[in-house]
Amino acid sequence: MEELAATRGFLDHDIYTDHAGRIYFVLGHYQPEDRVISLLKYTPDETGTWIHRVTGTKYSRSYQHEGIDAFVSAEIVEKSEQNTDIGSWLMDDPVFGTEFLEMPKTEIDEYMRPEERMEGILESGDGDLDDMERLVKKIVVAVMQNARMTDLVAEDVGITGSILWRGYSDRSDINLNVYGLDNCKSLEQKLGLLAIRHVMLARGLTVEMKGFDDVPSITTGEGVKRAELRRKPKLKLEGFKPGIQVRWCLRKGEFPLTYGSEKYKEKGMATLKVKVIDDTFTLFYPAMIQVETLEGTPAIDRVMIYDTRFVRLLRNGDVVEITGLLQGITGKRKNQLLIGSKAHAAEERVVFLETGGRN
Repeated sequence: MEELAATRGFLDHDIYTDHAGRIYFVLGHYQPEDRVISLLKYTPDETGTWIHRVTGTKYSRSYQHEGIDAFVSAEIVEKSEQNTDIGSWLMDDPVFGTEFLEMPKTEIDEYMRPEERMEGILESGDGDLDDMERLVKKIVVAVMQNARMTDLVAEDVGITGSILWRGYSDRSDINLNVYGLDNCKSLEQKLGLLAIRHVMLARGLTVEMKGFDDVPSITTGEGVKRAELRRKPKLKLEGFKPGIQVRWCLRKGEFPLTYGSEKYKEKGMATLKVKVIDDTFTLFYPAMIQVETLEGTPAIDRVMIYDTRFVRLLRNGDVVEITGLLQGITGKRKNQLLIGSKAHAAEERVVFLETGGRN
């Protein structure tokens, strides 16, 4: 683990097991030095319906929701008394200000890298792959060819989810990772153009732009249409009922902050009118947006987003009225607004007054 931490690092949606065989997903690129903020995703269970294709071990899925609450599943809380190790890994994180599951790196057993699994699929002949693996290969090759990004190397693309840990079935989603700031922004933009042009990437494979219609806390003011918030390129394959997800992943050192380099002091909830001036990190988890405060005090310099529902939302030129937890950045005489505070999730909202970003 020391070599991994020093070189590649622990990246968003990597997968690993602990010594008890439980399966975890790494969540986010903003990680402590000695621990890994994670989701407990699958636990060994003789009655489980998820089956490892090599070992035959059965698993049950361990969480049932997304967003900030997904860090701590109901099952973890319920079983923390019986599983004292899991209970001890629930920590009140001093940076995020909420309780997370943080795995000590010494407790990690097998570590699985999405890009290694993808490399094996792409370099194998179709006859050596099963139906799902052939489908993954078809999708990735078609996307890269149509986006004219065939020069991406194996380290740039990964496959995660149940396909990575080999517990997939015909109900499994295809979860693709793209790595690197420049790769992610370029491919995301090109997928958007392909969606606008209604290009068919391969037989039955298309890309469309999705919006944020399922988030009641995101609304529009007079003169702004909901259609202007269609900002998420979504791959769709005819006849394939599970989803195809693309996750944008920063590499180690690409985020301008390191974990623990800042501390924050809560100042209560605030509503401010701001203009987005830098959306470089809007695609990633957590997202960070630089803003100019137009109305409201005290002024803020950025918005930090830890709720997956709001990631990818804000773009350059957007003018929004935004409500979140105001935090002072200790020692910098600056403030930020936090979206994704577990205690204040019901109060958080974004109202679009103008849209200036690319749709």
